[in-house]
Amino acid sequence: MPAAPYLAEGLLVVLRWLHAAATIVFLGWSAVLWLDGPPRGDVPAARNRFKEVTELTLLVLLATGAVLTFDRLSHGAGGLYAAILAFKVVCAVVTYQLAFRWRRVGLPVRGLDGRMVLIFGAAAVFLAAVLKGVFESGVSSST
Repeated sequence: MPAAPYLAEGLLVVLRWLHAAATIVFLGWSAVLWLDGPPRGDVPAARNRFKEVTELTLLVLLATGAVLTFDRLSHGAGGLYAAILAFKVVCAVVTYQLAFRWRRVGLPVRGLDGRMVLIFGAAAVFLAAVLKGVFESGVSSST
């Protein structure tokens, strides 16, 4: 049996893990800053670190998301999947726009921007779970 399908599936598993890990790091860091604020009141350092975390996780999510989206859409994900995916992408874009704005205003503890980052980020995570179910039910019903 050729090893290529196993390698491809293994790569997809790694990409899914990286996608999830980037989400966890970004939302976790955002939640800590929103609840507790910058450590020891060091706002400039916290802003810089938040910028680094935000930019790195954004790059990972864009790269892994592009590959994972192509994989799912090329394997029979239907119109419902594409519509939910589009909504998830909108939530993610709003999340990151708010994160950059929240950083520019100094990461105020329990600020509205931070709250909205967590709400829209949680919505994107919820939609990821919905997408998994939609894809699996669509694949199982077509086989």
